[in-house]
Amino acid sequence: MPATRASRTRWVTVVAVTLLVLSLPFIAAKAYVALKPEPRPPSSFDNPIGPLDARMVPNGWAPYIEAASRESGVPAPVLAAQLEAESKWDPQARSSVGAQGLAQFMPDTWETYGRGGDVYDPKDAIAAQGRFMKHLLEQSRHSGYDRHPYELALAGYNAGFGAVQKFKDIPPYPETEDYVVRIRDRTAHYAQRLATPSGGSSAGTSSGSAQALPVRREGS
Repeated sequence: MPATRASRTRWVTVVAVTLLVLSLPFIAAKAYVALKPEPRPPSSFDNPIGPLDARMVPNGWAPYIEAASRESGVPAPVLAAQLEAESKWDPQARSSVGAQGLAQFMPDTWETYGRGGDVYDPKDAIAAQGRFMKHLLEQSRHSGYDRHPYELALAGYNAGFGAVQKFKDIPPYPETEDYVVRIRDRTAHYAQRLATPSGGSSAGTSSGSAQALPVRREGS
């Protein structure tokens, strides 16, 4: 009996080891899938963005936006859509939380990016918008987060880049999520239509040739 029991034990051990060896590739494959990073969500900002359509910009402010685009690396149509989202093009706008002017800067952030200008002066406000967006876009591009840098920069303008760093993504705040979507969707309104290979045209929705967008509100 002891010999028979020992034989059974060896047989069970052999079967168990065999099953383990056979299952290793499956276990490894599942581990790879679990650890494999998710691809970055697609964004309309992945598509080319046309130049700014100055006809869509009120009060002759298009040159200011184009200068801010060169400063920031953010496409001018994106910056225009951002200004629409921020203040509806009202240079005297004031929010309930104290944000001021066309680009809706909080006083502490204006101290950093306003460079002594007038927050209610469109030229000064748009220039500061470009400087702030440049800083946010640089942070976004070096973050390594799986989201388009323009979207991260816009989320940082709106919610503060600290919130972006906390979630490693667009913060799950309804206001911020809606802000990014509205700017992204309105960008084409301010962009000239790009020629297509077939000879037609299509509205640009983001860019490598132009350059990216802010609930709000920190200077970091």
